[in-house]
Amino acid sequence: MMEPTMILLLAVLGLALVFGAAAQFSRVCVPSGLSDWMFRGEHGRLAAYFIAIGVAVIGTGLLQALAGIDLNDTKPPYRSPEFAWGRYAIGGFLFGVGMVLARGCPVRNLVKLGQGNLQSLPVLVVMAVTAYAMTRTSLYAKWFLPWVGGLSLNLTPFGIAHQDLASLLGGGAGLALALALAVGLAFLALAARSLPPSAARRSAIWLGGVLIGATVAAAYWLTGGPLGQKALETAEMMETPPEGLGIQSFTFAAPLGDVVHYLGQPTATSAITFGVVAVAGVLLGALLSAVVRREFAVQRFGAPREWARTLGGAVLVGVGSVLAMGCTVGHGLSGIATLALGSFVGLAAILAGAWSALKLESLLGQRAPVGCEASTPAQDCPAPGNG
Repeated sequence: MMEPTMILLLAVLGLALVFGAAAQFSRVCVPSGLSDWMFRGEHGRLAAYFIAIGVAVIGTGLLQALAGIDLNDTKPPYRSPEFAWGRYAIGGFLFGVGMVLARGCPVRNLVKLGQGNLQSLPVLVVMAVTAYAMTRTSLYAKWFLPWVGGLSLNLTPFGIAHQDLASLLGGGAGLALALALAVGLAFLALAARSLPPSAARRSAIWLGGVLIGATVAAAYWLTGGPLGQKALETAEMMETPPEGLGIQSFTFAAPLGDVVHYLGQPTATSAITFGVVAVAGVLLGALLSAVVRREFAVQRFGAPREWARTLGGAVLVGVGSVLAMGCTVGHGLSGIATLALGSFVGLAAILAGAWSALKLESLLGQRAPVGCEASTPAQDCPAPGNG
């Protein structure tokens, strides 16, 4: 009989496959979406992202209210009473700048690699190695913690146990559900106003956004529900329990560091974490979707100048994501789904960083469609506007 931990990881793999396929055919991409909005007046990619956020918030709120999923002790601890505003703001801004330079966030580069873009591979490797250094060496403790550790506010002395919106407003389960429905519907309404005129494109955006948001909520149910509890109980009996068990959902920056950790000891099954499985599943899901849709095409490496740019951005993404404790998926979807204030701040900082980088590129006359290189297929790379 298969152990609960293995069943859990296989279920996570299934969700990650759906996530990867949905991200591929909906072409959701935050920096590309911002670029389209700023310079071309188009909102399709942002609409897919807003739909995913809305569905994730509503689905997670319903799970908390109806299934009793406890979101106060997630991995990472989105609702921690330690409101690390400095990490959210500084790390998020660095991440936003980095994902513009790297031509996409971690999940977008995973999808691009699944579609055959070879330049995404070294970008992902640099992101992964940087995240590994930040999470599993003394780099963060030595160079970042001494100055960023003080940029934080402990909410406990104010009688606030958690940083989710309901706790900050002094409400209970009823208010938490009402806020989840209100915030989720607001994102869906914003997305509905941003959809492109093409019916086929609208359908792909809605389907992709709904699937991505649903997988985020489903991951919380898997890890925080009966199966997740059984996996934790089984792990307690193991001599070498799996790493990283607990209530969690998708994020893709720090887990790239987990992939490096696992590849350093591939025979250690305990190193196969939620994040490792999620990274593999999204890559495979994007590949399968690209093949089925006949959009897979091997794209070779760009010019040396593009290499320097994307790899430099990859370093900023790795540093920023760990510093901010989240990325466009970690904070933007999984964190905001818990209604954690820090995730709203983190996402705002990410968007501000990306906006600043795009604006600077435009002023310097160096702008190119974000997420697109010279070898990117036309169907995945809109023509640049005047900027």
